[in-house]
Amino acid sequence: MRHEENGTAAAVEQALRDWLDRDPGGPLTEVHRWALHPPGKLLRPVLLLQSAAAVGGSCERVMPAAVGVELVHVASLLHDDILDDDRLRRGKPSGHVRFGPGAAVLGGDALMFALFEQVVECGRRGVPEAAVTRAVGTLARAGRRMAQGVARELDPVRAPDAVDGYLEMVRLKTSALLSACCEVGAVLGGGSPAQARALAGYGDALGVAFQIRDDLLPYGPQAGREGKPADSDLRNGRPSLPLLLAGPVSKDPEKVGRLLVETGALEESTRLARRYAERARRELDALPRGPHRAALHRTAEALTPEPWCPDGAG
Repeated sequence: MRHEENGTAAAVEQALRDWLDRDPGGPLTEVHRWALHPPGKLLRPVLLLQSAAAVGGSCERVMPAAVGVELVHVASLLHDDILDDDRLRRGKPSGHVRFGPGAAVLGGDALMFALFEQVVECGRRGVPEAAVTRAVGTLARAGRRMAQGVARELDPVRAPDAVDGYLEMVRLKTSALLSACCEVGAVLGGGSPAQARALAGYGDALGVAFQIRDDLLPYGPQAGREGKPADSDLRNGRPSLPLLLAGPVSKDPEKVGRLLVETGALEESTRLARRYAERARRELDALPRGPHRAALHRTAEALTPEPWCPDGAG
């Protein structure tokens, strides 16, 4: 990523450290420190700040909300690792392995409530009360949609068995928060309703592209390097797009990799991810040209899988 995005992520990292220094979590503070360090890609707070800047807003005023969306994302990871029994996260033991499932659940709960405290802080920095109220509502709806998406993924009866069902699940589980981050950035940054809608659409499409890219990671050179273990979806029987497109598969990762190539599932998944990333970029046409719109464009490009190349698979 370019210097501008690196600078934004560095500012978020510092704000997260400042939040941890003030964290009144008591026995949960160590859970929070463990879960927040080292930081991940910081995609959600960076998107919120980029969206605010793209509509002419102040990143300094909306930074508390950017911290808040990273807190809620990390909370979801603490909970997901328990649901999936994933024992590693970002190269070290998951929160429930280190502190026990009870502390991990409560630590995640506390981070989720901290989100709203952070959004309210934007009002103290000069963001209008009406914008803060709208942002709180948008993020609350996104959280509910995230939970619905994960519940659908976990339910063997309602789990998707076709592409349309998969896309519906992903728009709940993954896109809901990304879309809310972009919309909230626009709202807190003083953007127009049309700009907020465009950025919400950008985040929605980007979320689908991002999730498909995540589904593809176990079968490429980055396997196991970006968060969860490479075999997590296969081991847990979770619906990922390549596995859905390939049909019934073995639990043997080596056999699965070959089958995904032979059936064209990896190629088709890559094509669909690229289509959604392009849809996200088109939503940016509603924003004024300039470096901040360009930054959002680059973020979409960074999350777009390369065109399919069989030599790089399996």
